[in-house]
Amino acid sequence: MKQFVPLRIRVEKDIIVRINRILLGKGAFTVAQNQEVAPADIIGTSMISSGFRILNLATMLAVSPKEVEKYLKRAVGQRIYRGELLAYKDGGLFGGKKTVVSPTDGALDYLNTETGEIKMTLLPRKLNLPASVYGVVEEIDKERGKVVIRTQVTRIHGICGTGKLRDGILEFICRRDGLVVNGSISSRSEGRILVGGSLIYKDAISAAISNNVNGIITGGINAKDYKSMAGGRLVFPRKMENDIGVSVVVCEGFGSVPIGSDIYEELLKFDGRFVSIDGNKGIIDLPSFESSSITRVRNTKLPPEQDNLTDENTSKVMELKSGLSVRIIGNSFQGEEGKVVFIDETQTRLPSGIGAYLVSVETKRRKIKVPVVNLEVIDYII
Repeated sequence: MKQFVPLRIRVEKDIIVRINRILLGKGAFTVAQNQEVAPADIIGTSMISSGFRILNLATMLAVSPKEVEKYLKRAVGQRIYRGELLAYKDGGLFGGKKTVVSPTDGALDYLNTETGEIKMTLLPRKLNLPASVYGVVEEIDKERGKVVIRTQVTRIHGICGTGKLRDGILEFICRRDGLVVNGSISSRSEGRILVGGSLIYKDAISAAISNNVNGIITGGINAKDYKSMAGGRLVFPRKMENDIGVSVVVCEGFGSVPIGSDIYEELLKFDGRFVSIDGNKGIIDLPSFESSSITRVRNTKLPPEQDNLTDENTSKVMELKSGLSVRIIGNSFQGEEGKVVFIDETQTRLPSGIGAYLVSVETKRRKIKVPVVNLEVIDYII
């Protein structure tokens, strides 16, 4: 009797896609359409605001708020640079001299004589936008500050996720079967894409947001935590536009499930390299770091409809046969991967009383028997 199971492509190697590189703030591009670029090439520059700082000069000078103004050495509205004298109070005969220097470059914006606080608007910073990939510039959208580049990537399809398209340097913070807790994430990971383990806790996600982490890749997540991020629904978020300040892709499912070895081995190749992550589409793109890939990119043209990703790879079924690579999706042995070595032709009565066709699967560690309904085919090329 033929048995049919879901087919899910988890890893697509060396495919040609379009990626977007976006300026942070107003700026200009330094590339032209059809120009070939390398990862280190600067394709645009922009000026971004760095925010502001509040200094309590009354406390720092040990004076009343109304006295602060007479000790200022720069007028409100003036520009000041890091290390320059901001305020000074002579200690007189009894000592107690107080000196305050500017902690950063900025402009003195406002003095509050009620609190003794001064607001410093930080000077805009020039930010260069690198291409970060080997590719060909297809489109330059000056209105949106976006460059579309055709490039070669290894694409990973997760089970679900949330958050807009973000990119950054890939960083591993634990083993593939480890737990990601609050203490796993610090300010050192700002702007990075973190690879976690089998489960990430809610407080760790909060820590990632607080430390300006761009993305998180995890094997599993608690259903309750996912629902709070994804608008209260347990669905594949391919058509959702949620964002909580960090992008998350869940590779395996709900609960504690180690990242599959097929996905983890690909991620390891890109440790310390530029990657992009789209939580709302459940996709991770790992751009090729081989300069030879530009030849294939140059000679490959993509039709417009390639821009619209579909869920075709998650909706197919195929006949189960010996030799196929499969992943176990049931409660027992969840997340293990291996090859089909034998398919029973008769049903077996399970302890639950349900009859099921069993399949022998050989993993790296052992041989196990699982019901057909607990399997999905992976890494099958159509």
